[in-house]
Amino acid sequence: MKIIKKIFGHSITNKLFCYFSAVLMIILTLSTVIESVIIDGLLTLPSQLQHEFKTLAKTAQAYIDNDDIAGLKAWEEQQNYTMYVVDQTHSSITERDVHPHVHMKMSFSRSVDKPMGDKIRKPIIALTLSSNYHLMIQLPWQLHPADKAKYVVWTMRLVIAVCLLAFVSWLLAKHLQRPLKRLQQASRKLASGDLSVRVASQIDSNIREFNNLANDFDHMADRVETLVLSHKQLLRNISHELRTPLTRQSLAMHLLKSRLQPNQQSYFEQIEHDVSEINNLIQQILEFSRLESSHYRVQLSPTQLGPLLQRVINDLSLQAQPSQQIIFNENCPSALALIDPSLISSVLQNALSNSLKYAGTDCTITVELSLISTVILLVISDDGPGIAEQDLTRIFEPFFRGDNSRNKQITGYGLGMSIIKQCIEQMNGTITASSSLGLGFTLSCSLPLEDKSDR
Repeated sequence: MKIIKKIFGHSITNKLFCYFSAVLMIILTLSTVIESVIIDGLLTLPSQLQHEFKTLAKTAQAYIDNDDIAGLKAWEEQQNYTMYVVDQTHSSITERDVHPHVHMKMSFSRSVDKPMGDKIRKPIIALTLSSNYHLMIQLPWQLHPADKAKYVVWTMRLVIAVCLLAFVSWLLAKHLQRPLKRLQQASRKLASGDLSVRVASQIDSNIREFNNLANDFDHMADRVETLVLSHKQLLRNISHELRTPLTRQSLAMHLLKSRLQPNQQSYFEQIEHDVSEINNLIQQILEFSRLESSHYRVQLSPTQLGPLLQRVINDLSLQAQPSQQIIFNENCPSALALIDPSLISSVLQNALSNSLKYAGTDCTITVELSLISTVILLVISDDGPGIAEQDLTRIFEPFFRGDNSRNKQITGYGLGMSIIKQCIEQMNGTITASSSLGLGFTLSCSLPLEDKSDR
């Protein structure tokens, strides 16, 4: 029993063997059946040739009726066909010599309106005359219908084979593509960050190789999920643990500051700046981890964006240099966006901080709100140096900084854009970035409008 299961198991090799064996048997069967149905029609003489032979029989009958045997003999010899008028014993009534092979074939003569068959290349056709006479005509091989029938038969076989193979190939491809498409969809979800995707229970295939591949995919997904979650947890734990000694250090520095000599102030300010940078980095890591966490629950509510954005812009304008300008254009003051106010504030703070940092000391930053169809478009742009086009595809990756980074003299962690993207996606919005070197940088965020039907 085990040997039988092993031979006829659900492997893809056996599946393909069974499919193509079945196709071959069906092709042979259909070809044989169809050929047997149409072969008689293909081997029957054309009506024009049948009419010609019947006309010859009438002429021969006329000679017999006039008892003109000499004329009949001369007429037979003048025809384009080998023919004889014979009696019941197949002897020529005109006393012409009949070749023994032709005489033998007269015993197997065929009727003019019946199939000629494909065994004899020059069959004898018998047409009945009066007084038990027959006109025997030997069909030239050039006029034998089997010569053309073979091309029709082979064409028919080819058409049947192609059609059947195309149909079975479509069935086989559909059968094999179903589990492959599910594996493809699962791999794309995993690549997009959905670590919970699994396919072994959804593959719905009786092919052993696909089931093994699905199990291997699930095992890989388990390992990836474990590693990623461990990495995120480690990052959060380290960030939390670092805040405690940094807080103590900040307190100690505050107590120490009043005891420093004037010539020591510059060193202290450098240390204070470094501690502030570390605190900012830890704060961004924790914010990014919080947004990525599956336990984070966004609080969406209908909100007027104008006043909220204006407050953030006013706060950040205090940090801008004298030659840096922030302009706010609101084109839809009455529209309500379905957002989380804290997240949209984080978006604008990070975007404006980046522009103030990277656009240069002499720049103009524009924040614009517009209503487009069923979304509110928030566009934040600057006229700074911009970034390289090849960096745009990776700008939202955590800790990514382009080769030019818009200004290599300015420090940064590469988390601001990732936080912006996470915030927008948490609010069911979309975000795109566009830029070219020397032509500024633009962020376009689409946010959903309030659904009035939910009121």
